[in-house]
Amino acid sequence: MNIFITGGTRGIGRGMVIEFQKRGHKVVYTGTSESSILNSGNQDLENTLGIISNVASRTDTLEASKKAVEYLGTIDLWINNAGVNQPFKHVSELTDEEIRRVIDINVTGMINATSIALEIFKKQGYGTVYNMEGLGSNNMVFPGTVIYASSKHLLSFFTKGCNKELKEYNRVSVGTLSPGMVFTDLLKTSETSDGDKIAKIIGSTVEQVTPYFVKKMEKGKKKINFMPTYKIMWRFIISPFKK
Repeated sequence: MNIFITGGTRGIGRGMVIEFQKRGHKVVYTGTSESSILNSGNQDLENTLGIISNVASRTDTLEASKKAVEYLGTIDLWINNAGVNQPFKHVSELTDEEIRRVIDINVTGMINATSIALEIFKKQGYGTVYNMEGLGSNNMVFPGTVIYASSKHLLSFFTKGCNKELKEYNRVSVGTLSPGMVFTDLLKTSETSDGDKIAKIIGSTVEQVTPYFVKKMEKGKKKINFMPTYKIMWRFIISPFKK
């Protein structure tokens, strides 16, 4: 398959680039700067291409999509992985810049990217967009995370809405990836002492999550959840017995 991933230079994004490439797929991924792409190590992988693109800019994403089609020929899966967290503050304490950054990337960027991808897929006659869920997608609310969580809550609603609009396109759809708590830079920016304790119990590594995601996407599953409720409960049950 041919894969396009936004935010593929670190964390889950980079993990998916590596996993797809290992399994024989062609991958185009984006990073916000030349240094981020060079430092990712992905350029050493065969059949992969890194493109400088800021997902907050529709123009950038459109140009990246054209380069991806030129390199890949067609796109089978488009994965909106790029996202940012908010500073761990209450809403009243956040600056306009801090709020706008989350909205520009997690909301406007994701919506624009989905729009561009769906236009390509409608012309092709097939293709799946995957949007990355997070805290807020499951309606959970925690102080200090409200803007970020709201962006993910919107993402889940938006994804459902897109599928309603795609009923006449049997082979075009929008799915979701739900990783749970993963030890990435994004998680580190929101950790508290209580959050750190919980993360040690139910947190996972990129190396655990990404092979699961890739295998499920290869099989065509649309709603992919690495950490469903039963897994969370099991980890809490066994946590007292683990050192």
